[in-house]
Amino acid sequence: MNIYRYILCAFALCVTLGTATAAEKDVEAEAQWNEAIRAYDENRYDDAVEAFQRVAELGYGSADLYYNLGDAWFKLGQQNIASSGRPFAGGELGKAIVNYRRALRLNPAMEDARYNLDIARDYTNDTEPLPVSFITSLWRSLRDTLTANGWTAIQLVMLATALAFALGYLLSRRVALRKVCFAVTVVAAFVCLLSTALALSSRSAAEKHETAVVVCSDTTPVHASPDSASKIIRQPSQGVTVGIVREHDDWTEISFADGEKGWIRTNLIEIV
Repeated sequence: MNIYRYILCAFALCVTLGTATAAEKDVEAEAQWNEAIRAYDENRYDDAVEAFQRVAELGYGSADLYYNLGDAWFKLGQQNIASSGRPFAGGELGKAIVNYRRALRLNPAMEDARYNLDIARDYTNDTEPLPVSFITSLWRSLRDTLTANGWTAIQLVMLATALAFALGYLLSRRVALRKVCFAVTVVAAFVCLLSTALALSSRSAAEKHETAVVVCSDTTPVHASPDSASKIIRQPSQGVTVGIVREHDDWTEISFADGEKGWIRTNLIEIV
């Protein structure tokens, strides 16, 4: 009996300590967030970056956090022009773009992050992606209006709606009501199937196309093979977004938006 009592007490102690630790993290994260906002408003962008990053380290990453962190990095890069003679000399542009893309990964519908990303990309030598058909472009635009979880939620709601109205169609004796139930069932079933396809497409895109951003102070060489002595095929600037193909030792093979591939030092890119 005593053994069970000790086990119960130990369990209760662990739960209490875990709850206390979580509460402390909440308090610290809120304090860091408030400090970051205050520092940003006072143009202390280096302090804002540090505070926002601390919030992320505490495990409170969100689209809003990464969006604000991206803004802080961008403003810091512009602010440092007085000391370096040019903007983003410390690699701030790459850091800003990484965080804008993280915000959009969590919330593809965040228009402010997409707008600021487009502005930041104007400072890079990023290439335009290969052209796609109108249907493909339309599908991707529709897919990116919500996250995979968002499309799944719509799928479940539409499935429940279709089942409910299908039941109403089977049980109703009035012709007019049966017609309404039939029409709603067809529309809900169609939207359910469409949202299912969009959710699967969104998850597939996230899993198959791991992206990274070049983070350096200016430009960095991309080689034809994982060897510093090999031919340099391109000199991307900080902030250029690339796809991850594979890794080899301290090198990573990357692909550019126009389809060209090459090898870059792994420490010169940051995974989105």
